[in-house]
Amino acid sequence: MIAIVLMWFMNERSFTFKLDIWGEVIKILNNQKLITFKESMSERSEQMLKERIEKEIKKIKEDKSSGASEFTEKALEIFEAQLQLVRDGSQDITEEIHLISREIIEARPSMAPLMNIVGYLIGSVQQITSEKLNERMGQFRSFRNQKQSALESNFVRFIKENAKNSLRVMTISYSSTLINLFSKIKDYDIEFYVLESRPLFEGRRTAQILSKSYKTNLIVDAAMGYFMEEMDFILFGIDSILRDGSIINKIGTYPLSVLAQSKLKGVYAVGDSFKYNLKSHYGREVKIEQKSSKEVYQDSANNSLNVHNYYFDLTPSNYIRGIISDLGVNSPSEFISKVKESLALEWFEPFLKE
Repeated sequence: MIAIVLMWFMNERSFTFKLDIWGEVIKILNNQKLITFKESMSERSEQMLKERIEKEIKKIKEDKSSGASEFTEKALEIFEAQLQLVRDGSQDITEEIHLISREIIEARPSMAPLMNIVGYLIGSVQQITSEKLNERMGQFRSFRNQKQSALESNFVRFIKENAKNSLRVMTISYSSTLINLFSKIKDYDIEFYVLESRPLFEGRRTAQILSKSYKTNLIVDAAMGYFMEEMDFILFGIDSILRDGSIINKIGTYPLSVLAQSKLKGVYAVGDSFKYNLKSHYGREVKIEQKSSKEVYQDSANNSLNVHNYYFDLTPSNYIRGIISDLGVNSPSEFISKVKESLALEWFEPFLKE
């Protein structure tokens, strides 16, 4: 091409014209470089987004301290990152979204809200597009705010109805739901007894936060019986509610509930209706997670010792006096009846078969 242009320059009569042509050639070459650069940057951006999604899913899987509401935010961020990979808003991305949904759910199989947020976003949608998913995500944020408002209202009413001159409440582990709720009712005289929640001591975080507004006592898990007589009732968060009304929560919740009932103390679980576990609803096993034994005991020289580190336990419904949720203050059986009417459940059955 350069040789041809030089030959054109030798023709003096068309010198100016040929200069113009050469200028166009330079523009074309520069534009091609720009296009190639943009394409390279676009490919790099896509790769970075994919890596970010993988990292966020890994964080959900390995997270040892966040509550359900924090996991919900992380799931929304993953969906938002996935949508950034889509250039055509009307493109069918059903397969990609189902894949990412499965990865989110399987990252924390006992965390019911992750299933229900997926259900809200993709349930009953035959063909998922970025336009439709963006619309659903906007609706979900509004829906979640309504649920949170209803839960707050029911919780405040429960505290008000049970408040005497003062209240003594025992709780376990860390629940972002409970922390948020108690931040809104500082006018009540409440004293907390917080179990430290071995092996990661999430109760310490709870105690530190509550102590800024309430008289708070941090106690070892094994001391629950020592202080139980002084309690008015027991409150704890929820990881999952199974179809029989039993509750999965931090390990230690089960013995705490059994002990409380033996002392005639009311046991109340607190969380929104998204804590209903859809795997359980369809008869699937919900596995209790076990983590590294080194978090409990480190002795590499003793190979004959079996060390168990289950993060959660299951409390049968007969030890739970009530579930405080956006649906009201209900017995476990009443809650199950109401939640089946309020949540979209059908979407999950075929999803399990994929």
